[in-house]
Amino acid sequence: MVNQESQTQDTVPICEHEEEISCRVKKKLDSLSRQLLEFNEKTFDPFMQEITKRIEEQDNANNELRSEIDQQNITEKKIIMC
Repeated sequence: MVNQESQTQDTVPICEHEEEISCRVKKKLDSLSRQLLEFNEKTFDPFMQEITKRIEEQDNANNELRSEIDQQNITEKKIIMC
């Protein structure tokens, strides 16, 4: 019986210690997660904004070209009909 009491007393501090370590690890992970999100926002937001700007510019240029082609097709049809 004495052995069981000794073992039980030994495991309680270990469990409390494990809980404390687990709590510290969770807090550290939360902190690192927030830092990573902030870093990603600072790093990738400008990059994504630049890509979005380029895509919009290209889209506008494509729309202008499409409009010019449509106008040329209309003009050619008018010439052919005459």
